[in-house]
Amino acid sequence: MSYLNSPRLTFSGQFQADPSTVNNDPTHFNNESFRPEYQQYTEGKNANGWWNPDGTGNWRFLGCTVKSVTYLDGTSTFHHADDPIIGMSIMDSDSKVCGKIVDLDSQQQGVSALWGLIVRLVSGEKDLFKADYEVAAFTNLWFTRSLDQTHDGAASATYQSILKNITWDIGESNSRYLKELFGCSPDQLSIQFTVDRYNGDHTSPQFTLGRIVGSIGPSTTSEPKHFTVGRQFFPTNSNISCYASAVLDSQVKCLTLDLSNSFQFDVDKSTGHVVLAQHNKLILAVDKGATNYPDYEFLANIPYHEPDWYLGSSGVCSIPLSEIQFELAEKYPLVIVTPSNPNDPDLIASTKQSTPVFQEFKEYVCADYPVFYLNPGESCQAELYASSLGKPLPNRSVSFARNINALGPNPPVIGVPVEAIDFPETLTTDAEGKLSLPVKAGDPGNPRSYIDGQVYGIAYNLSNNYFSNCNQNNFISLLVFDSVEQTKIDNPTWSDLQPTMQQYANLYPLMSKGIFNLADQEVVDKNAEILKFVFGKEKSDPNYMPVTRDLSRDKQQMILNYLDGILSQTGKKDEITYKKL
Repeated sequence: MSYLNSPRLTFSGQFQADPSTVNNDPTHFNNESFRPEYQQYTEGKNANGWWNPDGTGNWRFLGCTVKSVTYLDGTSTFHHADDPIIGMSIMDSDSKVCGKIVDLDSQQQGVSALWGLIVRLVSGEKDLFKADYEVAAFTNLWFTRSLDQTHDGAASATYQSILKNITWDIGESNSRYLKELFGCSPDQLSIQFTVDRYNGDHTSPQFTLGRIVGSIGPSTTSEPKHFTVGRQFFPTNSNISCYASAVLDSQVKCLTLDLSNSFQFDVDKSTGHVVLAQHNKLILAVDKGATNYPDYEFLANIPYHEPDWYLGSSGVCSIPLSEIQFELAEKYPLVIVTPSNPNDPDLIASTKQSTPVFQEFKEYVCADYPVFYLNPGESCQAELYASSLGKPLPNRSVSFARNINALGPNPPVIGVPVEAIDFPETLTTDAEGKLSLPVKAGDPGNPRSYIDGQVYGIAYNLSNNYFSNCNQNNFISLLVFDSVEQTKIDNPTWSDLQPTMQQYANLYPLMSKGIFNLADQEVVDKNAEILKFVFGKEKSDPNYMPVTRDLSRDKQQMILNYLDGILSQTGKKDEITYKKL
């Protein structure tokens, strides 16, 4: 089960993403060539510190409210009178510290992850549920979604994960939805949201804000956490890099289709409203034909032109199917088409002569979570699921190969030395269509000089297919750190720490300007206790330092040992107290 299954809620509103962008340029990591203007906003043709050098790393839900609920029986409502959950708030942490948005690396910014995020359903002052969001990176990033925008404002991406460690307080609630959700999925929930129309203009009152739509539904431990095993669609227009997914529900005989990241938007010049750029009718159909000889059979209209469809439904629509239609959908690949004659009242007939907009991957393989941090000698396991028309695909070979096509920009050099990661070239899925890819890390040996470690990518696909013939967002990203000499770890001096601390002072101006300068030994020594507290936290903690999570195991231990040495001296007290922080 996932956010596409019932019982499901949808929500929409705004989000805030406030990362520091000084580190978006890999060359800014070079302490020797770093210049003061790299901490300034972009000015004219001078990129400086890009669009948000003073960023905090914070990520928040803003003004998000529940728009609809769908019950176990497949019925839905958008009205508060039917279910009091409609209109309630989806919020993040109620403390001063919120979740953080983090790139894997300056040369892999296509898998930005959310760390330490809390998700709450709030009624007035009461949390009906409160949960931890399991760390997840966005996927299906494309940069031409909003035709009226440029740069990040034109982009869109999706996050999917689980909510865990849930606390419920629905004893006095008369929400049918909440009772059904708790009844079928009390320990874990599935959440997905799509973000777009981000405002990167620091002179705007909407700076760092964007639009968000999302869904929350049930989840089971047997399913992947970060994508849905279902029906996967790819666009037929090579200029569009969006994707879609769907699930068939045999209990209520419907297909639930996620189009939240599938269509482009523009501004209606006559009204100034943001509208879908796709105006033609869309039809869900099955393709009964052979390869290169399509034979489309009508299933249903897709009601995406209904008023407030996107913000009200979060781009998710449930399409009832008859018994015969359901059997067809189980047997044949699905397709979304636009009719050749949209004014033809007989859409069933015109579907035969229609143009495909999205086609289903009949066979599909995807890694559940594709982002890993490794230190020398460590290993990870990437879990992959293969399916055919949404059902497990057993005993199928999957191929793997090194891939740096989506990494960069250069310099410095990326993906070398190749021997720093080791993994098999092929593996076979088990009876449930699953496999685990083991990856072992060596020591890269500092190939990037002024940036710790190295980034790597691993492409994958079913062995009877090409690596290029798949969703190009689907590859595994790894950051493999360099080792540090054991003598420096055990007995560190300030000169051992200084290059790393200097980088953080350079790249995160808000820290050095607003709290303390990490490049100053006297400041670090005088605040050793609080620094040990934050440098020693788990990465998943929102208070973890550095906010970018790009500190290796060896360097973290070296810093902690140095701070322990300072604290062992008598009379050392922090200048900045825990309360102030």
